[in-house]
This record gives sequence, structure tokens and C-alpha cells, in this order.
Amino acid sequence: MQCPACGKCLVPPAEEVLAGMGGLYMACRDCFPEPNLDKGMPLRKLLRDADHRRGEKKKGGAPRIARCSSCGKAPLDAVMLDALLVLREFGLRTEKDCLRSVGTPLIAFGYPLAFPPRLGPSSLIIVGDHITKAAAEAMTSRIPEIKGVILSRDGVPGLIDYSAGPLENSLLSGCDLRADIVQSLFGELVIYKSQAKIHIEFPRQNAPKMRILEELSLQGKIDDVVDGLAGPGTLGLMCVVAGARRVVLNDAWLPAVQNILLNLEANRKILGIDEIEHPEVSTEVVGREPVLVARAMGACEIEVYHGDLKRLFARAKPASLCLIDHFPGSKTKDLENACRCCGEVVIV
Repeated sequence: MQCPACGKCLVPPAEEVLAGMGGLYMACRDCFPEPNLDKGMPLRKLLRDADHRRGEKKKGGAPRIARCSSCGKAPLDAVMLDALLVLREFGLRTEKDCLRSVGTPLIAFGYPLAFPPRLGPSSLIIVGDHITKAAAEAMTSRIPEIKGVILSRDGVPGLIDYSAGPLENSLLSGCDLRADIVQSLFGELVIYKSQAKIHIEFPRQNAPKMRILEELSLQGKIDDVVDGLAGPGTLGLMCVVAGARRVVLNDAWLPAVQNILLNLEANRKILGIDEIEHPEVSTEVVGREPVLVARAMGACEIEVYHGDLKRLFARAKPASLCLIDHFPGSKTKDLENACRCCGEVVIV
């Protein structure tokens, strides 16, 4: 599949991603030891420390932690150090700044790691503040491991409530499409996200939302399910893997719905999908009246709506279980009342 974000890179199907995860971020036998740079050390001291340990110079006299000559991978610290040097070059950081000042590093396929990752080409997205477009373009063009650079803004990307309107970060350069490997007792899914528009959720070994789904499954409640605020589709699609007979996914934020459609295609084999139809097209960025944008047939009947959850059941059939996964701290009373037609409402 072609990447819907940049139109250039390819989006591998889930089974291909999962098959290659074992060695994706592993060092090879010829890789240098992990540099373990101090993330809070000022750049001035960091450069002296790195220079002392590696004794290598970049063009222009700046020291670097070397990439492996055999596998070509670089330690995460090396990539972040190179990014910090670019930001200093553009006057956006000084020698008093540290690696943490660059921003949040997000690996292209995120899952719980017991070791610092070794990165290949286009395997890292950086989300940071006080970054210009010119500096971001320099990072993606000069540092092969950096796939994209996102400028973060105040708040969490997405649609928290209609009155405030949606919020999204800005993709300054490259591509912002990445994926999280979601793991549960039922199996694994690859959930792609347009990371400038979807909030960050770091995959954890003991993911509390997956534990809630597992408990509901043990109670025999994962059968007919509505994922009312579906985001990129994580909970609803995992219910399919858990054996649900029918799943409805809904979100009012169009970028989230577009991610759901991508994740249906990417996980098609795992979800047992035979056919996907697109009955209607939604063009509104923030949906109100529910629009049925996709219907998938196969092992499970899947429907995808774009619209306001409070209006969903004027269009979609209620389910025996409705999941509401809202932003932390958000009020859900009105949503719960709108979903009372379902057998049970669970706040995730």
C-alpha cells in the first residue's frame, strides 16, 4: 500500500511487520557498544565526552557516535545528537541544551523494548517544539534515520470537544505515519497513526486498556461491540481479534477515521476480512451526523462511521457493549447517556 500521508513510502501489511519485528531494532555483532549518553548533559560537555570515547570527527570538526559499518544502524543517542547539532546550527539550541531538548523520539514501529533501539533508514519521527521548517528539512535530508519532524503545539492532537474544535500538530518535514504494535492475549495488531494528528500512546507491556478488554472477554462480553471514540481503531479492531461477531467503530475526527480505514487494510489478513466496501464519503474534518464510510465483511461484521457519538445510534444499531475511550480527564456523562441504548457502557 502507498502511504496516505506522504504518497511516497510503502505501508507494509501487518503480517509482514510482525514477522520482521524480532531483529528490527537489534544491534549486529559488529555494532559499537551502546553509547548511553547522558540525556540531561549540556551539549558542550556531551561533545567532549563523546569525542573522548569515540575519538572520531564529523565534517566541520563536530564529533559523532559512529554508525555501524556492517549493518548501517545507528544508536538512538547518535541520531538525537546529530539532530541537536542541526538545531544548534540553525540557532534553535545552544551548547547549554541537552539531548532531551530535541524532543520526543518515536520509532517507526513502536513496541515495548528491553534495550535502546538501533535505527535504520527512516525509522524515527521526532516531535518537538521550537523547531523551524528549515531545520526540520535539514534533519530529514542529512540524518538518514529521521523519517519526519513534527512541531508540537500546546494541547493533545485530536478533537476533545466540539466547542474547542480540533487540534493538530504540524508536520514540518518528511512523513508522520508510524505504527504501534498492540499486544494482547488475543494476538497482535499493527495500528498505523498519522502522528501529527493523533495523540501519542506509548506501547507498554502491561497496557491497561488491553487488560480491560481481556477482562471483558473472560466475562463473555466481547461479541457485539461499539467503539464510540475509536481514534485509529485500536480497541475496536482488537475486539475483532478477540472473536467479536460485530464491531462498530466511530470517531468525529476525520484523520482518526482515515487511520481506521488504513488499519482495516493493513490488518486485513489478521482480522479475517474478505471484502471492504465504502458506501459513503465524508469530507467534513469534524463529523456530526454519522456517515457510514466503510463496511468490512468476513470473520466479523465491521462498520466504520464518521460522526458525533451522541448521534451515532440514530444511524447505527446499538450493541450489547459500548466502549468509550475519551481523553484523560474529559467529562463523559453526556456520552454515556447517549449510549444507554446499548446493553452496557464501559469507560476505558
